[in-house]
Amino acid sequence: MNYDEERKRLIEEDQEFISFPPPDYSKMSNEQIRFRTKLMKEAFKKAFDEHDQYNEDDDEYI
Repeated sequence: MNYDEERKRLIEEDQEFISFPPPDYSKMSNEQIRFRTKLMKEAFKKAFDEHDQYNEDDDEYI
């Protein structure tokens, strides 16, 4: 797979991840919205923590 093909695949995967439809807030309580927001923030913080190091050769975090 060349660079452009890999890049296209990676972008498509990323868009799938962040393109999920938003919830129907009218059916959620404030507590549910607060919990969901906290959960998303914590997940992104953990995923993109500046202390994490990505080992590109092994395709895994170290």
